[in-house]
Amino acid sequence: MAGGEGSRLRPLTCDCPKPMLHLLGKPLMERAIGLLHKYDIHEIGATLGYLPEAVQDAFQDGERLGVRLRYYIEQSPLGTAGSVKQAEDFLNERFIVLSGDGATDFDLTAALRFHESHGGPVTIVLKKCGAPQEYGMVVTDCDGRIRSFHEKPGRCDVYSDRINTGIYILEPEILKWIPSDRPYDFGHDLFPALLEAGVKLYGWTAEGYWCDVGDVSAYLQVHADALEGKLHLEGLEGPFNAPCDGAIVEEGCTIEAPCWIAPGAHICSGAHIGAYSAVGENCFVASGASIKRSVLFPGVRVEAGAQLRGCVAGRGAVIGEGAQLFEESCVGSHSIVGARAVLPPGVKLWPEKSLPEGDRPEENIVWGLRREQRFAAGALQLESPSQAARSVSACIAEMKPRELLLGRGPSTVAAALWHAVAAGAMAQGVQLIDAGVCSLPQLRHSLSALHTDAAMLVEDASLTPLLSSGARIPEKTQRAILKLCERQDYAGPFSGITRAIQSAGRTDIAYIADAAACFEADPLRAPEIALCAQNSHLLSLAEQSFVRAGLRVRCEWDPDQMQIAPGELGVLLSDSGEQAVFADPQGRMDEVQRQLACAWTALEAGEMRLILPVYATRAIDALAQRYGAHAMYVAGEPAAWMGALAEKSPRQFAIQLDGIRFALRFLSRLAESGRSLDQWKKRAAHRHRGRQHGGRAGAVQLLWRGNRAPAGGAGLNSTHLCGMIRGS
Repeated sequence: MAGGEGSRLRPLTCDCPKPMLHLLGKPLMERAIGLLHKYDIHEIGATLGYLPEAVQDAFQDGERLGVRLRYYIEQSPLGTAGSVKQAEDFLNERFIVLSGDGATDFDLTAALRFHESHGGPVTIVLKKCGAPQEYGMVVTDCDGRIRSFHEKPGRCDVYSDRINTGIYILEPEILKWIPSDRPYDFGHDLFPALLEAGVKLYGWTAEGYWCDVGDVSAYLQVHADALEGKLHLEGLEGPFNAPCDGAIVEEGCTIEAPCWIAPGAHICSGAHIGAYSAVGENCFVASGASIKRSVLFPGVRVEAGAQLRGCVAGRGAVIGEGAQLFEESCVGSHSIVGARAVLPPGVKLWPEKSLPEGDRPEENIVWGLRREQRFAAGALQLESPSQAARSVSACIAEMKPRELLLGRGPSTVAAALWHAVAAGAMAQGVQLIDAGVCSLPQLRHSLSALHTDAAMLVEDASLTPLLSSGARIPEKTQRAILKLCERQDYAGPFSGITRAIQSAGRTDIAYIADAAACFEADPLRAPEIALCAQNSHLLSLAEQSFVRAGLRVRCEWDPDQMQIAPGELGVLLSDSGEQAVFADPQGRMDEVQRQLACAWTALEAGEMRLILPVYATRAIDALAQRYGAHAMYVAGEPAAWMGALAEKSPRQFAIQLDGIRFALRFLSRLAESGRSLDQWKKRAAHRHRGRQHGGRAGAVQLLWRGNRAPAGGAGLNSTHLCGMIRGS
C-alpha cells in the first residue's frame, strides 16, 4: 500500500509521496520491497494515490530490484481495504499486505508458518506497544485468535498492549467481503465485520523492528534507529562510523559516529557533523556549521555558522549563515532560511518559501501552527485570537453545523477570544447566534431550547464544542479537528455566504426560571444555603436560581474562607458548573456520596433506568434495586456516556451535568423527606451496607462513611475540598 499522502509529514510530502521519503539513501518503499525480496516474494502489486508518477518513475516494472511490479491507482480515496480490492485480478492466491511507507524487518516466513498452522483466512501481524492509542488495538486469546479489534481506542479503552502493524496475511476469499463501490478500511470496517460473522481471525506477535513513519518525530527516530543498528535490512548493516565512498570530508572537520554521509556530500574544514545525523547526496556543509541528530535531503546547502538541531531540511534547501533550526522543525524543498533567522521547535517552512534574515516565525509558513494543539476534557486549548479563529474553522469543517450557538466566560480574555471565534465562524458561512456570558450548563439549556446544530463555549484558554444533544464531541472527532488545525485544510474565509450575528437574548432568565422550578418542596422546610462558586457569573446565576426558588442564600466565592454555620447546608459548584457537592457542619460529601446523591435524586424523580459512566461506583446498584430500578453502565469515553444520557434521559443529563439544577432537585427531595444531609448520609450508608454483606460495593460504602469530617464539624477551608471542586 503506497498511496499515502503523509499529511503529518508536511512540508516534506508536499511534493514527494510518503513512500518515496528516503531512509539513508533509499526510499522507504524500496526498503519494503527489499524485505519482500529477502523472503522470496517477487510478485508485488502497489496501490497508489498521491503523486503516483513519482513511484512509477522510480521503480518502473521492478526489474532493477529483482521483482515484478504492477500498479493500481486510486482515482478517489478507497480506504485501505478498498485500495487492495482494486488488485483482485492479481490476488488469486495467498497474499501479504504491508505498507510501503513504514519501516520493519519482521520475519515474514515465521508469520507465514503461523498463518498456515492455524488455518484461518486472516493473520494480522501484531507488535507489543506501550501506548496503543494511536494504532489499532487487538485483543487475542492464548491461541492467538482475535477476540476484538479497536481502531485507535480512547485512553479509557486500552486493555491490550498488542497493536495492528498494518501487515496482513490473507486468503483470496477475503476479497469478496470488501465492497467495490465505497471506501472501506481493514481495521475500521473489514475486520469487525469478519469477527461479527464468526470468521476466525488470528494475530501473530512479531519480534523485531517496526516503525510507523507517521510524523517528523518518527522520521527522525527511524533514522536514529537505523544508524544504531536496530533495523536489520540489506544495506543497513553498518557500522556507520565513516563517510560513504565518494563523500568529500576535509581535514579539520568533526565527525561523530554513528552518522551517514552520502556520496557527493562535501563537509568543509571546521564543520561539525554530530551523531545520528544523515547528510544526503551532494549536500554542502560550510565551515563552522554544526549539525546534530538531523536529516538533510540531497542537495541541501548549510552556510557557515548555521546550527541544525534535530530538524529536517528538504531537497535543495538553503540554510543561511548563522541560522538556527531547532527540534522537529522542517524546511521544505528549495526553500531558503535567511542569515541569522531562527526556526523554533516544530515550526515548518513550506517548499519554495523564504524566511527573511533575522526572522523568527511563531507559526508555520504558509499554514499550520507552531505548537501542537490538544483537547483537554473535551475542550480545545487556545493560545491566541488568531489560533482561535483557525480552530473554530477546523471545528466547523468537521462538525458541519448550519447554526452555531456561541457563549463565553465572564472574563475580558474570554470576550477577546469570543470575537476571534465569531469572526472565524462567520467567515465559514455559519449562522452565528450569540448566547452572551454563560456557564456550560446554561449554554446547554439554550442549545436545547433553540434546537441549534451545535454550540461552543469560549473561555480564557479553551474552546468547548458541544453536539446538538449537549454532549461533548467524541475523541474520534477531536482527532479529526486536530488534523484539520494542523493542515488548515478547510474552506477559505468568505468562500460562502456570510451571515450577520443573531442574538439569543437573555439566556440567563430562561435558565434561572427552569432551574428554580427544580425545587418543588416548601422552601420553609429547607435550611439556609451557603452557596460557593469561584466563577462570578456562575455564582450569580446560582444565587438567582436559589432565591427564585424561595430559598435563603448567602454567597461566598472562596471555599478556603467559607464556614458552615449550624443549621446551614453548603452547596459548592465546580468551575464548569457541571457538578455540585454538599457540606454541613458534620462534614462534606466525597465523590462516592456525590454519585449516590445524583442516583438517589434521579430515582426519587421516577427514573427506572440509571445511565452511568463505566467508572461510576457499583454501590449505585443496591440503591437502584430498592426502587425496583436498574443501572446501565456505558463503557468507553465520557462523550459516549454523555451522548447516551442526552438521548435516553434528558432529566438525568441535567442531574449529572448541571450542578445548579441537581442541587435544587436534591434539596427539594431532602426537604420533602424531612431529613438533614447528615441523616441522609447515615440512612443511605446503613441501608446500603446492610444489603451488601461485605461485597465490593459495601467496601466502597464503608470508605464513604470513613471520609466524614471529625466530630465538631467545621469549615470548608480544606485544600482537599478545593482540589476536588476544581478537579471535578
